[in-house]
Amino acid sequence: MANETIEGDVVREIELKIDIRTASILVLPKPDEVNDTNMPRNLHNAAELFLRAGMIGAAEAVRDDAGRLMDLYADNPDGKKAVNMGKGCVCWSCGHCGLPSGGGSIPEEDPKAPPGPCAACGETEQVNWLRVTNGKKGSKEELPWLEEPPLSEEERKKKEEALLAAKRKEVEARVKEAVEERARNEAES
Repeated sequence: MANETIEGDVVREIELKIDIRTASILVLPKPDEVNDTNMPRNLHNAAELFLRAGMIGAAEAVRDDAGRLMDLYADNPDGKKAVNMGKGCVCWSCGHCGLPSGGGSIPEEDPKAPPGPCAACGETEQVNWLRVTNGKKGSKEELPWLEEPPLSEEERKKKEEALLAAKRKEVEARVKEAVEERARNEAES
């Protein structure tokens, strides 16, 4: 929960639900951050830090970006669906979590390559690599960061049309059910 000041001294409480599974996505400290006790150790801690600092948009970005990753893994990727994958990073300027600009591949000749730049805001300094784990305590398994590739204009239109058609079908089903219920009620009276 965080406070946000709006025009003058008006304060409102903001509560942001962060999926506990984000704790399985570890923040890898840079060499000079290893002993920093304030350094968030995972994305759940990162979202909490953003909230405490009043960076609501950044906390929402962590929640949303990590949620999309968790959803992709929950759908059990089968290798047939197109996804971009690599090593993810978190940006401390905007909260974006995901593949950095350039795709998140670390050159084999430089495994300690610096993270970033952030794909959302371009930040290069305030960025850390992430390690996606399977969430099992003590597991050393590292999973890639997955992202759906951006849709083309044609794909975006098709997706919007499909969503609209599904909503229309749902509304029509509810209307039909309401009409049938009204007819039953009238027949009973």
